[in-house]
Amino acid sequence: MNIFRPEYRKLSEQEEQLVGDVKSTAQALYNLLPKTEDGRAKNREVSLAITKLEEAVMWAVKGITG
Repeated sequence: MNIFRPEYRKLSEQEEQLVGDVKSTAQALYNLLPKTEDGRAKNREVSLAITKLEEAVMWAVKGITG
């Protein structure tokens, strides 16, 4: 058994919509976080929040598509 999914399966229309909703909602949250003029996280706490947001999206997408 290959646990690393060498081939991706076709997502249903509902799954594609849900993945898109998760990503657009996460983008909206990301846009609310304070950043410097050059787009970097304003401080360590914001940097951690961005990392955790990226992780949450990854796990959400994996849960939807798994």
